[in-house]
Amino acid sequence: MKKIAFVGEAVSGFGGMETVIGNVIQAFRADTPSVMSKMFFFCRKDQMDKGWLNGIDAAYSFSSNKLGFLRRAKHIRAFARWLQHEQPDVVICIDVISCLLANRARIKSGLTFPIFAWPHFSLDHKKHAEYVTWADYHLAISSGIKQQMMARGVPESRINVIFNPVAPKDTIIPMPAPGDVPTFLYVGRMKFEGQKRIKDLLDGMAVLEGPWKLHVIGDGSDFAQCQRYGREKGIDERITWHGWQADPWALVRNEIKTVSALLLTSSFEGFPMTLLEAMSWGIYCISSDCMSGPADMISDSQNGRLYPPGDVSALTAVLQQFISAPPEVDPVAIQQSIHRFYTDVYFEKIKAILHHATEKSVQ
Repeated sequence: MKKIAFVGEAVSGFGGMETVIGNVIQAFRADTPSVMSKMFFFCRKDQMDKGWLNGIDAAYSFSSNKLGFLRRAKHIRAFARWLQHEQPDVVICIDVISCLLANRARIKSGLTFPIFAWPHFSLDHKKHAEYVTWADYHLAISSGIKQQMMARGVPESRINVIFNPVAPKDTIIPMPAPGDVPTFLYVGRMKFEGQKRIKDLLDGMAVLEGPWKLHVIGDGSDFAQCQRYGREKGIDERITWHGWQADPWALVRNEIKTVSALLLTSSFEGFPMTLLEAMSWGIYCISSDCMSGPADMISDSQNGRLYPPGDVSALTAVLQQFISAPPEVDPVAIQQSIHRFYTDVYFEKIKAILHHATEKSVQ
């Protein structure tokens, strides 16, 4: 295997998916310099922030045609030409619609190579999720997404659950000292209801008894609405709204300094990297047991707690415990609990999967 092509629709440039893809490509560069990784994007407009590519060789197909079948036809032709020029050994699709486009482009190019589907979001909440079946093999980032793939007809034998990687840390972010004010943390997009359900978070915090602080890192379309709701609930003075941060964990380490627990109140996820990032710093996590991802990472009471999605009373009960009788938390044990997600373990697994697929393709 000498060349890998990562292909997908244009992304914002600021999400966790971009971080994971960039890290995987950089890992291939460092571990196996002979393997070249390139990217190809299907775009409507040239609006993607490209800073995250960080020197990654990328090509683009642009079409703003409002007729979907004409837009797809242009992308297929452009990608087929690119394939003929680049001759990749494997193509990895980072979203579901790219599975269809890559499959059609492969036929048009006359080449033979395996196509992997590597979607980073819950299939139950994505348009055209059935297109995932156009790939030959499938990389599931959570056990829940594996089940969603199988529900759409993908054979279990064609699916590898690989999760997403996080880099191990050589230090910890400690809990507040005994007697200090419990300090909670949210890192993510500002969606009042919908996926992230910041409303649940604020409702839960509003009925807590005793002192507490909440730091919110992130931005989004509902940022002002979330702030306004905090004021309406009478808790805004306890909340620090930091907005979007290029390096949120630098802010946590240098300014917040101690964290009781990271909070996630989502109604659904793909594989919420904010949980892994927090645990890699030794931070306890409290999350909704949503589909999908949190249950793969959190072992109850070892490195965090799960509560039923949408159950604000259950969330409040867990948070109240941190105020009334904080649990004993071992940050180093939390770091060790996610060993299987660390970059070196992850990279060896994905490398073996890709080599196996390309060898089968050649035979």
